[in-house]
Amino acid sequence: MFWQLASFPKCQHHVFLSHCQEDRDALVRPVYERIIDSGIVPFLDVEDYYYGRDSRTALKDGILDSRHTVFFITDNLLSNARGWCIFELAFAEMLDANFHCRGGRLSNAFLPLFLISQSDGRLPRSVWQLVRDRGRFYNSVTEGDPIEWCHREIRAFLLREWKQSKNLAALARDDANFAADLKAVPGRFDRVTKFHPKRLPVT
Repeated sequence: MFWQLASFPKCQHHVFLSHCQEDRDALVRPVYERIIDSGIVPFLDVEDYYYGRDSRTALKDGILDSRHTVFFITDNLLSNARGWCIFELAFAEMLDANFHCRGGRLSNAFLPLFLISQSDGRLPRSVWQLVRDRGRFYNSVTEGDPIEWCHREIRAFLLREWKQSKNLAALARDDANFAADLKAVPGRFDRVTKFHPKRLPVT
């Protein structure tokens, strides 16, 4: 049996940005600043870390309080066995399991962004191979600036999830049994039918 949430908190962030420390200054912080400018509310450890608790609890809380987790899979990440990203992936996958129902997936808890070649020989030997079909691969020849590419991918993903939440809200209005199933776990109905912390700009 997968880990099951007893309740879902109201989201404080749209995305939790999971990354290795070596990528923070050159990649992740510029993406963080760019997505804030476009109306997205991100969680970045150096800005939003829950101090005063052990690291595992703080990171779990950050992921749980975010609608989605974005993973930056880079050369630095694959070259560095240490760090918290694998723990964050395990937790995001457990959270993702809570969004399955009889009719399918209610929401996608995470988005892997691969800033490496699809043919990178390290990928099949890593945990990231298991989620490659749920991610997007950056192509430096066709995609241009990697920071802007990450911004576009995150925004497009969030807009798809926002539309999904609207569809689920409409379904819940028309199907009392579906609405009751969602409400069986405190906070789940709001989590999947409303887009906290705020609505994204459509354009």
